Amino acid sequence: MNPSVCIEQTGIVEGSGDGVVHVKIFPVSACSDCHSKASCSLFGNTERIIDVTNNTGEFRRGDRVGITITQSMGNKAIAFGYFVPFLLVLLTLIALTVFRLKEWQAGLIAISTLIPYYIILYFFRTKLGKTFTFTLKKLE
Repeated sequence: MNPSVCIEQTGIVEGSGDGVVHVKIFPVSACSDCHSKASCSLFGNTERIIDVTNNTGEFRRGDRVGITITQSMGNKAIAFGYFVPFLLVLLTLIALTVFRLKEWQAGLIAISTLIPYYIILYFFRTKLGKTFTFTLKKLE
């Protein structure tokens, strides 16, 4: 997959300061006709605020902007958010069933492995924030 391919979303600048622009985006689902779209957490229709590092000072509150991330960074975000936790739970569950723990104990311990995983992600949020960089451009 070409890492230069970009994912773009439109948004509105909510504010800016200290070299950071706060952009409100409204995720648009590709499944607007799907009967289960209301229960889909991946493509919910709630707004989100994304902080983008930008020192140019050209973006003002209310500006329509395009916010862009590369496909490879999007894939990395999906891996950290969905794939790695799934593998962690699955592999823990398999390992604990091999050691003949009761199913409910294995399941509880496997789900509990997510707690340290997300705590580690929380402590590395600054480093991860530098990894996932967004670019902004004004839309007319």
